[in-house]
Amino acid sequence: MMFTNERYLTREVAHQVPIKIQLLMWDLVEKLEEKDYLQIFELTPKGSGIVELVHKQEIPEITSIYKIKNTDIKEKMKLYMIDSGEYSTLMFSHEY
Repeated sequence: MMFTNERYLTREVAHQVPIKIQLLMWDLVEKLEEKDYLQIFELTPKGSGIVELVHKQEIPEITSIYKIKNTDIKEKMKLYMIDSGEYSTLMFSHEY
């Protein structure tokens, strides 16, 4: 079963992404019935303290969009959550 193993995140994610959003992303993946080994998240500030969170996977193809209240996200971020079989890692796309 994917994403039920040990979880890790990079230092950069730990410093730049609020813990509430990290936990939300893990929770969204947990709730999926069918999971791809690669989960994609895009965080985009929309003003007035609102952040759009887009969650995607390729197989099966799923895209979900959420609006969350958060003033800590100031610039667009793209993150990958990858299940290697042995462990799962949350990282920025440029860290892959």
